[in-house]
Amino acid sequence: MKMKSGVEQALCIMIMLATQIDHRPLKSTILSRRLDVSDSYLKKIMRSLVVSGLVHSIAGKDGGFVLKKSPKDMTMLHIYEAIEGEESFVRPTNLAEKVFIHADKIKNKKREVLDVFFDAEQQFKQRLQKYTLESLLMAGTDQVTTVDWETIVSTTENE
Repeated sequence: MKMKSGVEQALCIMIMLATQIDHRPLKSTILSRRLDVSDSYLKKIMRSLVVSGLVHSIAGKDGGFVLKKSPKDMTMLHIYEAIEGEESFVRPTNLAEKVFIHADKIKNKKREVLDVFFDAEQQFKQRLQKYTLESLLMAGTDQVTTVDWETIVSTTENE
């Protein structure tokens, strides 16, 4: 299984939105500069987060992106599925039937192999479901402090 790099970037975006001081909207340019990705690529990730209902887009001069839900109500599975989709990553291709002459004899083994992959996928998703965005914002027993990301991005650009 290969996960898109967008999943890691989406996690970072969600952390930035969750820690933004006073929950002020963050513009995509601030997010893309901080993550060092193109603004157009970042907007694709943001679109996925908006469509999935995790992020709200606010239009206008003072607009940007904000979390739509509380960090305690968002799991890593929500973020993963916003980028990767909800469908199974196990996709049988029926190649075994093309390779083995007695395809009827491999049917049970094929099902067994697929069951192993489906089970692994379920365990993976159950594990992601256990971790909330809020849990990522904790450093030991302390909550991560809020940040003014606009100021930080401006400061780092001037260095």
